[in-house]
Amino acid sequence: MTRELSPILWCAIVVVAVVLGLPMWQAQLDHHALSLELIPVGLLLLSVGLAWRFRLSFYSYLGLLLLVAYPFQSPLTGLEPFFVLSDNNIYLLLALNLLLLPGAPANGAYLMGWFTWLLAQCLLLQNLSWDWLRPHLGGSLLDTPMHYLFALPAARYLNAMMRGKRDELIPLLLGAMAWLVSGWPMPWPGAVLLYTGISAILVLVVFDGAYRLAFRDGLTGLPARRTLDGDLSNAGPRVHIAMLDVDHFKQFNDAYGHTWGDLALRSLASQLRGVKGARAYRYGGEEFTLVFRRAARQEVDEALESLRAAVENRVLTVTQPTPAGEIREARVTLTISIGSAQRHGQHEHIGSVIKRADKALYRAKEEGRNRVLWG
Repeated sequence: MTRELSPILWCAIVVVAVVLGLPMWQAQLDHHALSLELIPVGLLLLSVGLAWRFRLSFYSYLGLLLLVAYPFQSPLTGLEPFFVLSDNNIYLLLALNLLLLPGAPANGAYLMGWFTWLLAQCLLLQNLSWDWLRPHLGGSLLDTPMHYLFALPAARYLNAMMRGKRDELIPLLLGAMAWLVSGWPMPWPGAVLLYTGISAILVLVVFDGAYRLAFRDGLTGLPARRTLDGDLSNAGPRVHIAMLDVDHFKQFNDAYGHTWGDLALRSLASQLRGVKGARAYRYGGEEFTLVFRRAARQEVDEALESLRAAVENRVLTVTQPTPAGEIREARVTLTISIGSAQRHGQHEHIGSVIKRADKALYRAKEEGRNRVLWG
């Protein structure tokens, strides 16, 4: 849930800033300040470029959607005759495309195709009357499409949650923001401020996604090796480092497949997050690291032994198809070997502590596995 709090907070700040800041902006700014009107354009182009560069395809498509919609909701000075969509048409355009955002990798051809498709929709809406739909849908559905801004992205988000995906929150938040402000009067520069805030949120989300690619392990969600190296660069003189490895993990993968192996690693990661006084990292493969910054040796020893026992006692139910087409269930357990070491003062290089912990880990595996040894 912590991944979702910061975008929610950003959206709340933007809405409050627009509501409180609009009167001041109206009083202070020139209604023909083209440089101000171009701020969202610049931010959206930046977000699209960064998302494409960091392979965050979803956000590059979202940025192009906002980039196309913005001039139609807040026409740039001198170009008003070319952008004549009504608010209802804008709401419908945003809602449908928030629901149908593509998931394909964003290469140049896909981005140009998406941009062309969005622009074609706008040009079509400029010359399209919805009157022929009234006998079939009713006037209320056609006259209040702003409600779709929340309903359709919410449907997409709930569908993603049911499939175990949690990365569909941003379209829902942006749709909810547009829905909340759709009933407000938006005199100049209200739409400019709104799109500036939304585009700034998108830039922050792209940076956050790039950070996670660099410093978070994609499988387990734990901090990755690069984060560990940075955190240990300012470690204290009495830090404890524990290196742990899943016993016989290759045999587990060979017997049950890599899908169940991945699930087993995620299960272990959830247990590592609960170790009191420690921060967990994925070191690589089936190897993990725990760093205790302020705990005494006895506390570390007790925490590691409790972890070892908890992993040994957790039963995983693995399902596999049989040659006859039936589903066979197997109840399996995993064990871990742990090597730990304490830093002996600030003068000892942190790399030496990791080496001692790593040697203790290999001794634990040589002596029969499923045990905690100190180096």
